[in-house]
Amino acid sequence: MTTDGNLGIIACPMLEDEIIYCLQKDRSWDQVVLIRNSHCNSIASKMQRYGIPFTERSEQELLQGSLEKRSSGFNVIIWMKDLALHEESKELRREVLESMQRVDGFFDSIILFYGLCGNGLEKVEEWGQDNMHTPVTIIRDQEGNPVDDCISAAIGGQKQYLKLLRKYPGVFYLTPAYATNFDDQVWAMEFSRGVERGDLSMLKMLFDMAGYCNVLKIPTGLGDPEEFHDAVVKFADEFQFNIITLDKSWVTLEAIDGSWEHAKGLMAGAQGCR
Repeated sequence: MTTDGNLGIIACPMLEDEIIYCLQKDRSWDQVVLIRNSHCNSIASKMQRYGIPFTERSEQELLQGSLEKRSSGFNVIIWMKDLALHEESKELRREVLESMQRVDGFFDSIILFYGLCGNGLEKVEEWGQDNMHTPVTIIRDQEGNPVDDCISAAIGGQKQYLKLLRKYPGVFYLTPAYATNFDDQVWAMEFSRGVERGDLSMLKMLFDMAGYCNVLKIPTGLGDPEEFHDAVVKFADEFQFNIITLDKSWVTLEAIDGSWEHAKGLMAGAQGCR
């Protein structure tokens, strides 16, 4: 089935590898547009590396409605958000909801590359149904439940996440994007709240107090494997952690695949309502 229209992506940098994966797997798009801001440099570099052609447009063009809407073809517009939003779930929710509203009507469907993120995005789809014309999809598992976060997305959802937490309690988890963006992500965690940015000695003390001594390397198959390995080794050396590699049988991209297809499927319905 041919898809026409604009699919909007509003995303956390922790799931940028999953966006690249979708663009590589589903080549039915005619154009990829990256909204230029200070949070898009990493995904821009990766799209160039993996041969995904794209154009850049400014946030001002998007928000002022001066970004042209093509009458045909399947177009993907990517709007990356600040990783630091995770410092406060209420602020994350406010920013994502406001962003959704500001592009309502330009996109035919919006997919949020986010999990619940500390319940900051709980019932975000329902909010969209009540306040917007554009349908909204958040990453959900095969049972229809929103994933908790980027770790949950990598292993298929809530049930597997609970099993993982029981099997590896008190272990620090790293996916490729988490590992390679650790210097930014760790300071956005509630765990490090109150610690001066860059104070690794205090961070190590917090890890020790919490009983962390192992890091779990989650091989999603996404990103650059060498960069991932080097980042995990660097992390382990810095905090004197042991490295455990999760068996690949745990890893699945079903939640990503299903959510992508669901968001695309909503595009035709959105167009029919106008």
